[in-house]
Amino acid sequence: MPFPRGVIDSEHLNIMQQAMELACRELAVPETDSASRERIAFLVTGFMRAGEHDPRKLTIYVVDQFKLPI
Repeated sequence: MPFPRGVIDSEHLNIMQQAMELACRELAVPETDSASRERIAFLVTGFMRAGEHDPRKLTIYVVDQFKLPI
């Protein structure tokens, strides 16, 4: 179930953090690369709002989307 705008409970936050960490690791994005990390967070949030709540699937979607040119 998608979460409403502006409302993130602890379960959703945990899923988002897992997906963020997995995606950054797979893409080799360092903690100092704030622009890339912000883009990854934006993508994770978008896929979560669309209803995906599996951290591994989120990671796959985010990594695929991140590799596309902006």
